[in-house]
Amino acid sequence: MHPEITSFGPFHLKFYGLALTTAFLLGTYISLRRAKRVGVSEDLIVWLSLVVLALAVLGSRFLYVFTHLEEFPDLPAGFFKIWEGGLTMYGGVLVAVAGGIAFLIARGERVWLVCDVVAPALALGEAVTRLGCFMNGCCFGLPTDLPWAVTFPEDSFSAAVFPGDALHPSQLYTFGAALIVFFVVLRLGRSFKYEGGLFWLCILLLSCARFLIDFTRYYGASDYLGRLDGLNFNNNQLITAGLALVSVAAMVALRAGQRKREGGRRSAG
Repeated sequence: MHPEITSFGPFHLKFYGLALTTAFLLGTYISLRRAKRVGVSEDLIVWLSLVVLALAVLGSRFLYVFTHLEEFPDLPAGFFKIWEGGLTMYGGVLVAVAGGIAFLIARGERVWLVCDVVAPALALGEAVTRLGCFMNGCCFGLPTDLPWAVTFPEDSFSAAVFPGDALHPSQLYTFGAALIVFFVVLRLGRSFKYEGGLFWLCILLLSCARFLIDFTRYYGASDYLGRLDGLNFNNNQLITAGLALVSVAAMVALRAGQRKREGGRRSAG
């Protein structure tokens, strides 16, 4: 764990902030390159990236504050103190995806074509961000005796909960899973015959991976929904399960719409 890279007087360069910045820049770069191949405007990708970034931060902060109100006695001012920590990724995903799609619709763009363009960036952004989480010592896992378990320093977040215990490196599990999804989505980029399929496949794979990895991750008591067959289920798993179902439904609907259009063209011909 190494949350701070360096400091210059009052300026502190945090690894987590660097990871977020890197994820944004890499995602934008990859999306710009992919946009050229399908004739999507580069200006559109830049504006979409900025909109999604802003919405992701706001959505992540809102869901965290909403589910941890006891930690924020100074609302509404406390909502804006993001530098003190407190983001829930899937709040950002939900708001960013919905807001990004609304942005594209408002501009009259081919929504699902653009979503397919940026799909790999979503997975890569998740991977890079989780490296930041690992270096920051947050989003840690539960105690385990597996040989790759990690013991964080005494001044880390995890040590306050599990002092001296070796934990699942849940952040690295997510990093690895998201990186695999990134390469899978890149590989299958031209395999889909209907727009939007690649985007929703990316969401589906990331959601399924997160659902499983969350069984290894620590959450506060208020984040758990219940226990079934020895497994604890949490709020984020409810969200990821919902996203997975929405992804499947969207892929089926988009594929059916494409077949209907193809049938209409054949009939007209």
